Amino acid sequence: MENDRKEGIPSSPAHSGSGDKERSVSRRAVLAALGAAGVSLTAHAVLGGNRTYAENAQVSGHVYGGNGHAGHKGHVDWHNVCEYGAKGDGLTDDADAFQQLLNRALTDGSAVVYIPRGTYKLGRMLRIYRNTSLIAHPGAVLLRCHNDSFLLNGDGGAQYDGYEGHGNISIEGGVWDGNILQYPDAYNGFNFGHARGITVRDVTIKDVVWAHAIEINASRDVLIEHCRFLGFKNADDGSRYFSEAIQIDVPTRLSFGGFGKYDGTPCRNITVQGCYFGASGTPGTTAWAGGVGTHGAIHDVWSGNIKILQNTFEGLSYWAIRLFKWNDCLVDGNTILNCGGGITVSTPSPNSESTKDKNGVQRGTPQAGRGIRIVNNTVSGAEAYGGIVCYGHEQARVEEVSIVNNTMRDAGVNKHGIATSWCRLVRIEGNIVNNARRGIHLENTADAQVEGNRIGNITVNGIESAKCRNVTIVGNDVSVCGYYGISLSETSRFGIRRNTIEAAGRLEHNRYDGIIVSTANSDGAVVENRVRPADSGNQTRYGLQIVATSQHIETSGNRLEGVSGAYRNSSPTSGDMLLLYSPTGDSYKVTVDASGVLTATLQ
Repeated sequence: MENDRKEGIPSSPAHSGSGDKERSVSRRAVLAALGAAGVSLTAHAVLGGNRTYAENAQVSGHVYGGNGHAGHKGHVDWHNVCEYGAKGDGLTDDADAFQQLLNRALTDGSAVVYIPRGTYKLGRMLRIYRNTSLIAHPGAVLLRCHNDSFLLNGDGGAQYDGYEGHGNISIEGGVWDGNILQYPDAYNGFNFGHARGITVRDVTIKDVVWAHAIEINASRDVLIEHCRFLGFKNADDGSRYFSEAIQIDVPTRLSFGGFGKYDGTPCRNITVQGCYFGASGTPGTTAWAGGVGTHGAIHDVWSGNIKILQNTFEGLSYWAIRLFKWNDCLVDGNTILNCGGGITVSTPSPNSESTKDKNGVQRGTPQAGRGIRIVNNTVSGAEAYGGIVCYGHEQARVEEVSIVNNTMRDAGVNKHGIATSWCRLVRIEGNIVNNARRGIHLENTADAQVEGNRIGNITVNGIESAKCRNVTIVGNDVSVCGYYGISLSETSRFGIRRNTIEAAGRLEHNRYDGIIVSTANSDGAVVENRVRPADSGNQTRYGLQIVATSQHIETSGNRLEGVSGAYRNSSPTSGDMLLLYSPTGDSYKVTVDASGVLTATLQ
């Protein structure tokens, strides 16, 4: 270990007035020792705080002083764990040395702990306190040698209000190895509850059983960036098929056992960016089930302002990203490769654990999130669940949803590229969908615009609207569909305009149409669309068909082709028309009957 200590931080003279053998380290020495491979500390050192802490007591206003926020003493000591007894040899239990330094945050108001290269055996869970920065060399391995978590921000049984638990904490660098072949019990990696100001950067968390790599609960102002989450082991009965590497959650006794209060505090201002989620290669493990998300909620509580940016998810078995009753979320620039599903927005079921209030009283009624932006993501291979889906509930619609400029490929023959259900105020624009069951599927959705998407190689329908209201489908390119290019059923107040459809009906010759206005639609317009046949093989039946049960559908300006005819209208209240104005400004509707006679009707 002598060489490892030389890579660490040289010690400075003993801290003035300490009266013991503990030694502190200068900030300049830390920066010099870390170099380019280390972590920039200038902007991330955590300062100040008072020394009061009350275990097993209500600490609102005590953890950070009377105003509930961190203080500032203007001085930070830097400490090398090897100067305090840690060996880093993989054999000696170094937990006591680590905890001794972490406790300095309680006595000194802050602590900065540096971990040099080495393998550090940890025989128990660490507790990290306010105003602490824990910085590990990239070659430092923290080896879990017990059946609990790596660390928790506080003491068991404490009671924290709101965001006034132990915050202003940063953890940077190192490989945190779950060592699950030796210690196979279920555990969470890092646990943060009731905190304000958490940073986890350049960390690798390897091999977690059953639970989560990082649990963020009732916390705000959290940044997780440039981390790697490698390896997951499901429960033996497969019941943890949904576990997320990073869970962003609300405080209930089921979700967070470290401490209380269970006061309904939501998460706020959470960013996860530039991280990788995948497999570790450890025998008995797989890639993670889920990447970022949650699966629990509290009635009348919404977490919000959550950003999931430029991450890579590879080989996950469940949804890579799951937004569950969150408000004001941005999912931008992520790459999702061969996962079970891409991105889902979901809503609690009625009378479930997630419809109970903060006191555990069942409220029964589901509640949905709003303000969801899913943009610039790539989803490649999502055959178990689909590409991007947004599901509300009949009693709780998800509102203000934007799905823009994403690429979905290879969802396969059974799952959709993009789907919404029980949503309102939806914008689906500029996406590419290639190889899915349905390209874009809307159901029970209101006030939606589907514009400028490119959709191809679809098993069933390119764009489908069922039981929807106020839907505009405009300027999309749809090609090579097994059934219909665009299909509407039970949809009212719609417009289908300036779309191009080529090679629909590929599954069976002369059975499917380019555009079909099917059962029980009303008050719609189909205008200036282009339907082209395939170059060879099975062909479209009609370019456009309107069935008898649809009412008040106006069509005009379409260029249509089909082997049974360009256009078929069986609805007595619908028809092809032109609206013309006379020189005097009168408006005439011009229609044509089956014999080709034109009729102009003054409007």
